Amino acid sequence: MSTRGTEGLGAIYAEALAEAADAQGVLVGVGAELAAFAAQWRAHKTLRAFFLSGAIRRDAKAATIDRVFRGNASDLFADFLHVLLRRNRLFTLPDADTAFTKLLDARLGRVAVTITTAAPATEAELEGWTARLAAAIGKTPVLTHHVRPGIIGGAIVRVGDTVTDGSVRRRLVALRRRIAAHGVQAPA
Repeated sequence: MSTRGTEGLGAIYAEALAEAADAQGVLVGVGAELAAFAAQWRAHKTLRAFFLSGAIRRDAKAATIDRVFRGNASDLFADFLHVLLRRNRLFTLPDADTAFTKLLDARLGRVAVTITTAAPATEAELEGWTARLAAAIGKTPVLTHHVRPGIIGGAIVRVGDTVTDGSVRRRLVALRRRIAAHGVQAPA
């Protein structure tokens, strides 16, 4: 779990890594390496336990980083892991990954978009939404699609921090509130 403190630390390390990667022209590649390792870190308790254990010597952890990453990832990424290890900051890895992704998205003009529908959308529908959103917001949408039958119909679209709820469920709730507040009125 992240706390505000580790999110801040993760962001500091992510910014430093992004600056170094950008200077070397490997920003996207290093981002992919960080994302891949962070996914493994999140998924495997034994991996985290190894690197966070006080019972395992730091030089054994450093040797593992070299054995696994030298020649398989960029030297910059391996060096980044060594910095985190030396400073006892490997626990910030998930937060650094999240922060790095946000930095990378901002630099590349990408924005997270989540579309929630009551039923699965086709690939063609998702592509159409992506194209319309790109034209509307002037950035590249990174689309995530969720299915939630409880919204009945329509869609809920989140672009960055802005949510547009066009779901049938929301419309029914609003109608119920209007009826409760004003009673049923005969049409004019």
